Parts: sequence; C-alpha cells; structure tokens
Amino acid sequence: MTSLAPSPARFDALFGRCVAQHGRFGHPAHLHLAWLLLEDAPALEALAMFNAGLLALAERLNLNDKYNATLTTAFFFLVLERRQAGQNWEAFAAQHADLLDWEQRGRFLGPFYELEALNSAAARRGFLMPSVPTP
Repeated sequence: MTSLAPSPARFDALFGRCVAQHGRFGHPAHLHLAWLLLEDAPALEALAMFNAGLLALAERLNLNDKYNATLTTAFFFLVLERRQAGQNWEAFAAQHADLLDWEQRGRFLGPFYELEALNSAAARRGFLMPSVPTP
C-alpha cells in the first residue's frame, strides 16, 4: 500500500509557509500546519507527519523541551473536528479564533487533563489518553 502522507520535504515547505504567513511558529501557525497537512493526507497519516515533523524540528533546533506529543495530538484532533469541506484557512481561523488563542487551551483540554499531566515528561514523550480531572 502506498502512503499518501506528505514527505518530510513537504512538511518543511508547509512549515516555511506557516512561518512566513504568521511571522513566527506560535500556536496559530502550529494549527495552520495541522490544517495544511490534513489537506494533503488522510487524518492518521497527516497526524503521523505532524508529530514526526515537529519532533524532528525540535531536535534539530535543540528545543526538545518545547515538543509535547499530547498537546500536539490533542490540538491536531481539534482542528480535524472543526474543519469543514471547502473551507480555506482564513475562514477556518476566523470561525475558530478561540482555538487559535493559546490562552484558551485550558478551556479545551481542562475537562480532560490535569495541568500537571499535560506538563509532564510523559506527555512530552508520548500521547497521554484523556482522563477526567478530579475536582
């Protein structure tokens, strides 16, 4: 079976496009990259490229403490959930400005994760399944 996933070169090109458009690789650019990868490949293949590409980038730049597999995967699926057929990035971003606001992350992930768990070494290394935080 032939993989439809974007190549590392394609990841790098899309990454460059996001940085150029957003001026830096902050949270909105991360989500834009996820959105672009979802335009190129089925969801699980796009997710694999997103995670692998971001991890490789963090390693190349010696920013290993910046990569968080749990946050990356959770926000990827939020983008997937909210995407609409035929919608361009600008329309997506305008409709889901709350998702692009890093300060709102607790609103999205708080019902499923303790802050301590999200900041853990385990969350950085691999995806942690959601769990209901204790009150």
